[in-house]
Amino acid sequence: MPAQSGASGRPRTALLCSPGPHSGASLDERMRVRRLSLEDVPAAARLTDAAFGGGPREDRLRRYLAIEPRGWFVVEDASHLIAVGGVVRFGTFAWLGLMAVHPKRQRQGLGRAIAEEAIGWALGQGCSTIFLIATPAGVPLYARLGFVPAGESEELSGRPAPPAQPSLPARCGVVRWTAAETREVGGYDAPAFGADRTHLLSVYAADFPASSWVARDATGAIRGFLVIQGSSLGPWSADDDAAAAQLLDAALPRVREPLRAGILDPGAASLLLARGFVRTRPLPRMRLGPAVPTRDTPRLLAHASYAVG
Repeated sequence: MPAQSGASGRPRTALLCSPGPHSGASLDERMRVRRLSLEDVPAAARLTDAAFGGGPREDRLRRYLAIEPRGWFVVEDASHLIAVGGVVRFGTFAWLGLMAVHPKRQRQGLGRAIAEEAIGWALGQGCSTIFLIATPAGVPLYARLGFVPAGESEELSGRPAPPAQPSLPARCGVVRWTAAETREVGGYDAPAFGADRTHLLSVYAADFPASSWVARDATGAIRGFLVIQGSSLGPWSADDDAAAAQLLDAALPRVREPLRAGILDPGAASLLLARGFVRTRPLPRMRLGPAVPTRDTPRLLAHASYAVG
């Protein structure tokens, strides 16, 4: 695959896959790949709205830049942003996401150009594995880049309602998550996630202080956490269904709008279905590189975001 210079100033990615007939995204000479900046956020937000609908995502883009300032990239053509995407690093692995291309510029190799730039940057930072959530339409592109299936999440959505059946017996106390607890929450989360994502969790807890929750048992040990971020539910983790249900029953009565959640766990899906949610769509997970060792406790229940894991 011919090497191309990227925003990092080095050859753009020697991917972990063998070169194939689609390898090596080639951009028009008027275009360039560069890093996303805070000044780009309004234009990039309009681009994501054009690509995905649902309105501009300025707050989310600023959050993603706060989590990983150097991992987000755009394709620019005559000073117009036409594609955006990037990665967040978690030690030896990274998460690829967002991946938006303007509808009028799709099927021109722009998504591949962004993916290669972001993957190449992550590999250069010492990441050996890249994870992502794909749409069904995106699976063929990622497969050509060497990604393989790595399980499936599913999206649930709905307006929260009281549970159809009595809640499981309580064994935890649920309180608002304070900044002083974030490092402890990060330590609780790391074995199941496979890396320390304390910084990511601190950004979400700081942005949503009134809707971030921690469950503790009688000894004071953390048994779960949950963030409701506007119209999205997650990140969400817990030791078991009882702690997960207590977190939901503390958080959901304060929610007045429909929510969407990317769910990793069948038990979590059942809890949400009992509280007025419906299944929306499957979400294929994919991986480039070796598997990452994780533990079964706590259980990862909902993604923070499709873009950042």
